[in-house]
Amino acid sequence: MLTPELRAAGRTLRSRIVAAASTLALVAPSAAQADEKVPASQPRYLALGSVGAPLRVTVKDELGQERLGPPFADVLLGYTFGANAPYAHGLGLGVSWNMGRDGGYYEPVYALEQVVLMPAYVGRMDLAESVPLIAHLGVPFLVTGGQSFGLEVGMAIGYRVLAGAGVFAELSVAGYAGALAALHVITSLEAGVVLEYEVLP
Repeated sequence: MLTPELRAAGRTLRSRIVAAASTLALVAPSAAQADEKVPASQPRYLALGSVGAPLRVTVKDELGQERLGPPFADVLLGYTFGANAPYAHGLGLGVSWNMGRDGGYYEPVYALEQVVLMPAYVGRMDLAESVPLIAHLGVPFLVTGGQSFGLEVGMAIGYRVLAGAGVFAELSVAGYAGALAALHVITSLEAGVVLEYEVLP
C-alpha cells in the first residue's frame, strides 16, 4: 500500500511531466516557424544580355588608347545550385565583343574583332521579392583579336518586370595582361535584360 509520501511524490512527478509536455508543444511550432523564415534557394538557370561602356583606369598613350573605350555587348549564361539559404552559388560562361574601333596606328582593333570568353563563378540572392542581386568572378581571355587574359569581378542588381524576366544594371572591374607587357585596368557599366528559370522540385 502506498504511503502518503509516495502519493505526493507521484503527483509532483505527473505535474512536472505535464508541464514539460506543454512547454514542448509551445516551443516546437515556434522553432518550425523560425525555420520557415529562412528562404530556400531553388536551382536556377540565368541568362543576362547587356550593352556596356568601359572606362580605362590605366591608359597607354603608345597604344593610342583613350580613357573611354568602345562600347561592347555581353552575354552571360549561368546556373545556380539549390541551397537552404538566401544566397546560392553557381557557375557561368560569358562571351563579349567590341562594337567599335579602338586604339591608334600601333595596334588598332576594329569593331567585332575582339571576342572574349569568360568562365566564371556566379552567385545570386534576392534583396527583395522583385530585386535579384547577381555577382560573378571570372577569368576572361581573348579568343580573337589578340592574346590577353585577366580577372573580372562584377555585381548586378535587377528588377523583375515579369516572372522570370527583368532589367538590370551592372558595375564591374577587370584587369588584363595585354600588349607591351602592361596591366590594363578597366571599369565597366552595363545595362540589359535578365532571364531566370527556377527549377522546382
